Amino acid sequence: MSLQLPLIDLLLRWQIKRRFRKNPDVNLLRPLMLQMEPRASKLPVGIACEALDLGGVPAEKLSAPDSRSDAAFLYIHGGGFVAGSPRTHRPLTWRLAKDIGVPVYALDYRLAPEHHFPAGLDDCVTAYRALLERGLPAKSIIAGGDSAGGNLTLALALRLKAEGLPMPAALVCLSPATDMTGSGTSMQSNAEADAIFVPEIMASLMPAYCPGADAKNPYLSPLFGDLSGFPPALFQVGDREILRDDAVRIAAAMKAAGAEATLEVWPKVWHVWQLNADMLPEGREAIAHIVRFARQHLA
Repeated sequence: MSLQLPLIDLLLRWQIKRRFRKNPDVNLLRPLMLQMEPRASKLPVGIACEALDLGGVPAEKLSAPDSRSDAAFLYIHGGGFVAGSPRTHRPLTWRLAKDIGVPVYALDYRLAPEHHFPAGLDDCVTAYRALLERGLPAKSIIAGGDSAGGNLTLALALRLKAEGLPMPAALVCLSPATDMTGSGTSMQSNAEADAIFVPEIMASLMPAYCPGADAKNPYLSPLFGDLSGFPPALFQVGDREILRDDAVRIAAAMKAAGAEATLEVWPKVWHVWQLNADMLPEGREAIAHIVRFARQHLA
């Protein structure tokens, strides 16, 4: 464990978790993430950032000078379906672009509560189709995301299968939310250990994102979907997260369905610790694992 890890853990508990204890509303994520955006959006010299759209979906393309043009990483940011943007996730996405050596297309999909389910998922499908239409073969595309973006990554794969579109080469899911019913045992057993969230936040998630929907709809809760035929997937999650079992159970479900799933449960880290790579050695190490996985599966 690095010296930075317990210090950042304490900071997160003070800055974020205490607020959710007072008001466990997922919509608080938007002002919190807007506050972090100016610092998070800074890019190092040598990383190019291009604003574009993919089939009408706003996105930014991050690339290094030696990025190959025949492959891509489609990245779907987290933020509880109500917050976040490509800019909030640059501490992760620029590293993926540089270290994998492929452009990262970070989506700025529509957010709730202004745009309810399935608007954001529709945007992900549209953007993936646009990459195919640009001439990128599916075997040269990695799809991935964190938290709500991990959910959308898995839901995207389910939609691609249902619509008869080719699957990406692999999936990367970081602390994904896969069960909107909140039935994982870690939801309660990690209530105190989680440095950011409280279980009560789940009560506000469905009304904000998908009011009136069935929480077991596979496009909302991929854990309950047919995962057969899925491409290889990498799951990273912290052992202290309330969402730990969302990753553990879907990795097991993928294996049971005959798909390849690699599960990494990291000790003592928090939700999507990879975003703290600037300060956290464990964040940089986790990204190195993602890079190795992506390179292994890209054509």
